[in-house]
Amino acid sequence: MKEVLYGKEKLIPVVDSVDVLVVGGGPGGLGASVMAAQNNCKTLLAERFGSLGGMAFHGEVNPFMYNHLDKKSLDRPVFISWCEKMVQYYSPAELERVPFDATYGSTLLSKDFAMLAMEDLVLESNCRILFHHVLADVIKEGDTIRYAVFQTKSGLCAVESKIFIDSTGDGDLAYLAGCNYEMGNQQGNCQPMSSCFKMSHIDMTRIPDKKTINELFEKAKAADEIHCPRENVLYFTAINENTLHFNTTRIVKKSAVNARDLSEAEIEGRRQIREFIRFFRKWVPGFENASLHSIASTVGVRESRRIRGKVYQTVEDFHNCAKYPDGIARCNYPIDIHNPDGAGCVCVKIPKTEYYEIRYGALLPENCPNLLMGCRAISVDHALHSSIRVMPPMCSIGQAAGMGAALAVKNGVYPSEIDGKDVRNELIKRGAYL
Repeated sequence: MKEVLYGKEKLIPVVDSVDVLVVGGGPGGLGASVMAAQNNCKTLLAERFGSLGGMAFHGEVNPFMYNHLDKKSLDRPVFISWCEKMVQYYSPAELERVPFDATYGSTLLSKDFAMLAMEDLVLESNCRILFHHVLADVIKEGDTIRYAVFQTKSGLCAVESKIFIDSTGDGDLAYLAGCNYEMGNQQGNCQPMSSCFKMSHIDMTRIPDKKTINELFEKAKAADEIHCPRENVLYFTAINENTLHFNTTRIVKKSAVNARDLSEAEIEGRRQIREFIRFFRKWVPGFENASLHSIASTVGVRESRRIRGKVYQTVEDFHNCAKYPDGIARCNYPIDIHNPDGAGCVCVKIPKTEYYEIRYGALLPENCPNLLMGCRAISVDHALHSSIRVMPPMCSIGQAAGMGAALAVKNGVYPSEIDGKDVRNELIKRGAYL
């Protein structure tokens, strides 16, 4: 078996050699791996957990946020294909409650169906998957990455690749490769994390309106029975009958890329969940016999590193509804900033008849020519990041990274040498809404 020198003394096995290695199996990794594989690249997707899904499964985020023009999803083809795979798992009763429109796409999702459908789509594209592979390091030759190093149950191993796509969400691969990055707002604080959960067996005929629930929430806080810095209770309909989804915990001033902070965030999120369960059963009509249906297996991260790229896009592109010849994804989700320091949210919308475009250059790190960003950690400022970070645009950003990688492999060049207009045109041929 081939080995590569790791550090000064340790030899580790090279377990695979591919055209394109995608690290991270969330919505961005889905778009990247499927698009690269469908364009005849030998593609491998490495995932740290035992299943794909990212925030859709492990973070239990629901619903898919609105990113549409004239009731047509701006995110296609991979996102729509994912939705189509998901609804194949719906029961007749679920399909009746949540009808599916292939033009609009899904809104509500089951985390389990999302995970199964993602795996279906990746395997059908002929992309192979490595589960339980935790990114540990990279080995570079000059400015380029030669190997990604993983920690596994078998010990350390390496994967060799021509092109690498960082779909970790936090820009872990780019960070290990020494790429420049920024984090948070002007004070360096990122949006808060949240631990999502669902409650079932709710008497939906008796629950009060949102205004009343929020008033009860404030009374419970005043009574020292709940301690959450969020200003209101954020909940959504769930695909399951008599079930509600809660994205209402708020974990402030913790970094998703600091190991100790991340551990403490998990504990704090579940501490708040315990209080919310007691609050709903005691204070809110209709919840007296409610059950805890599920809890996210990992804390939900809104923001961490943003890798500086060949192009740096700012909130002005949002306000100007900017379009570009090398635009590879469209977005009109609002500026949506949860206060990094406590209560409050900033929400700014553009007309539903408008959108702005993400440029190919925002996916290209400044100083690593064979690396592409296929996740939320692209080259944008804090405010614009709050608009692009949701799951449907992540599929589109990922698929653009996958297409850029495929064109680079085909032409024997680096992704940084590919013209973004060519990426856009090839995506259009594949059914992208551009």
